[in-house]
Amino acid sequence: MKIEIFEIQFDNLSMDEVLEKIQEFLKDEKQHYIVLPYSEFVVRAQKNQEFKNILNQADLCLCESRGLYMVARLIGRKLKGNINGIELIYRISKIQDTRYNNQTIFLFGAEQKVIEKTAEKLGEGIVGFENRHQDFEKVIEKINLIKPNILLVGLGNPKQEEFIYNNLNKMPSVKVAIGVGGAFDFISGHIKRAPKFIQKIGLEWFWRLSMQPKRTKRIFKGVGGLLVLTIKNMLQFKSKK
Repeated sequence: MKIEIFEIQFDNLSMDEVLEKIQEFLKDEKQHYIVLPYSEFVVRAQKNQEFKNILNQADLCLCESRGLYMVARLIGRKLKGNINGIELIYRISKIQDTRYNNQTIFLFGAEQKVIEKTAEKLGEGIVGFENRHQDFEKVIEKINLIKPNILLVGLGNPKQEEFIYNNLNKMPSVKVAIGVGGAFDFISGHIKRAPKFIQKIGLEWFWRLSMQPKRTKRIFKGVGGLLVLTIKNMLQFKSKK
């Protein structure tokens, strides 16, 4: 079931349902990509029609942000929950069930030390990785040599979504590609994740701001932009009554 939030078509799925979908994707003959939008994605998509189309054409579009999930409920769009990208990666990497086609995972993104540590933390399922500074064509060549069936791309939005959308058909072994943003930074331990209670109340963005003050402008643009969209939506709803 799709739920539209600020012109983005989100799939209303629980974490277990997402994993079941990935299982189905790995078994069929098609290629699939998954996007995990948070507030910055939604704000960017309002002014970037191409980016919005990429999000809406994804096989799964999942609400990643707790804050966006809470805003969605506020405007009457009830999602089952937010799908945290870090937790999703851990769940995928630990699946040993043969129904998942013995998944093999390639990581692309982040700094060299970060991506190496992430690969180490995730374990045996990781069959290759490259840092974000590598030339796209060289990365594609390496992926085709290793032939993974899952690709996790952490280049930040919209670069990671554009890379997947424009290049997935050049990597025929990849059945599922997912844009994972800054997840590698957290999995590697390069950046400490917010305590659970901060995650639960939707203020993980504030925690990340305290860890990475250089992201101030970017974070407030996303959070502030989402607030403006929410107010506009609520005013439009009232005017229609």
